[in-house]
Amino acid sequence: MIAILPHRHPWCRMNASPTSDPSVLCQGILHYLQDHPAAADSLEGIASWWLSPAQYSVTTEAVQAALDLLVAERRIARIELADGRVLYQSADKVSGSHPAWPPTDPRRRP
Repeated sequence: MIAILPHRHPWCRMNASPTSDPSVLCQGILHYLQDHPAAADSLEGIASWWLSPAQYSVTTEAVQAALDLLVAERRIARIELADGRVLYQSADKVSGSHPAWPPTDPRRRP
């Protein structure tokens, strides 16, 4: 299990050095999801937006390794779309356990 460290502000790491440490990237992804519980994005979007270049200098391979770890720990969900694209989002959003996403009544039709 990965512990979430206290929130770090962008200016704390303005001179980001390259990182491939999965625990550092996992923490960054989980922090983003704490601040944006409804977020869902692709590998490229997460590398570019969730792990901002002002805070992190990463490769997509390193981000993919962190995402795989978080999926294995059931902290985030991997969603494959009909067109083959893959999105990642909070596992709490999928399970309905996040307060911003109350469970849907199964008897209710969309």
